[in-house]
Amino acid sequence: MTRISEQFIFCAAVAFVCVGSPVRAEAPAPSEAAVPPLAMTPASPAAKEDASPFIDPADGQLDVSRFLATPRRFLPVPMVVTEPAVGYGGGMIAAFFRPRADAGEEGWARPDISAIGAIATQNGTRAAFAGDVSRWLDGRVKTLVGAGAGQVNLDFYGLDPRSADNAVRYTLKFAGGVAQANWQVAPKSPWAIGLRYVYADVEPQLRDAPVAPGLADRIQVKVSGPTAILEFDTRDNIFTPTRGAYSESSWFASRKGLGASEDFDQFQQVLMGWLPADDKVTLGARFNYAWTSSDTPFFLRPFVMLRGVPAMSVQGDQMASLEAEARWQFYGRWSLIGFGGAGATRTSLAATSTAKNVTSGGVGFRYELARKFGLHVGADLAYSGDDPAIYLQVGSAWLRP
Repeated sequence: MTRISEQFIFCAAVAFVCVGSPVRAEAPAPSEAAVPPLAMTPASPAAKEDASPFIDPADGQLDVSRFLATPRRFLPVPMVVTEPAVGYGGGMIAAFFRPRADAGEEGWARPDISAIGAIATQNGTRAAFAGDVSRWLDGRVKTLVGAGAGQVNLDFYGLDPRSADNAVRYTLKFAGGVAQANWQVAPKSPWAIGLRYVYADVEPQLRDAPVAPGLADRIQVKVSGPTAILEFDTRDNIFTPTRGAYSESSWFASRKGLGASEDFDQFQQVLMGWLPADDKVTLGARFNYAWTSSDTPFFLRPFVMLRGVPAMSVQGDQMASLEAEARWQFYGRWSLIGFGGAGATRTSLAATSTAKNVTSGGVGFRYELARKFGLHVGADLAYSGDDPAIYLQVGSAWLRP
């Protein structure tokens, strides 16, 4: 989720920002492609005795596909937080995967997912959250629900009238939820239309003395409204795509008539694509553009989200960013990844306009932990001119379930 959600979820689930994005999966090697998929039906008693839920019989390597497909079992995702915006910390997410048996291989590539987790960092940030993404009616309907609460301590830029480079430190205490439903316009069509509803109660509180009369020490902000969504999806896998494209266009309208503090609007466009360069290399790119109206709360203005760039450090009324990566599956299930990106924001103040640019890049590694789901895990080391940051990755850095 992005747009208002991408920012609300940063507050409600800052863990996912700190954990980073998932990885992309490479097309299987020719020797793997000929291996029959894991059976969706229970194995024979003899097979059960011989087969480990943590070993893939196709190649004898560590694999948790069978384990995750077993009811009530989950993937524990440890979070080691090095996000520069919130400091060091940690937490845990329990992710439950439910393959849709009636959908065949598609049911593994797009399973139902539930997650619950919590996080805390050294600067006082803490949050707890839960969510679920499920598909219904032969996959034509996708639902998403989530909720979170906690507080996030962040530095915001562009609020100090003396200089846009001066940080203003806020604590955001929040509680809220999101519900969404997407409808595929035709069976097997890549196009879907959707509606998302977001409600959040946020209390921004200055952590220092006000630097200007316009900065309130404590305010109460309520966000409430629907988001219209147009989605296009041809990815071969939601976790680690090797080919295909994803696009989401969304317009959010928070309205006083629905319980919001102020009327404001947000638009966001996300474009992502993957292309196999050869049997072992996958290329990927993501473009993101966002615009907000003048009455948007300061903590919901768009900000550049690139690996290595501290959250909220490059923020404005408009934002655009581009990130590209290449993944080389050089040995069995192991991959190396290189990535780089650039972003810019523009802010209009009275009759003037200011712009800010940032670049970032880094390297990482991946291991294909669940072949049937196409799930790779690993870590990225990213740099953007300040201290480098490490991101644990589960799935793709641009994960969209």
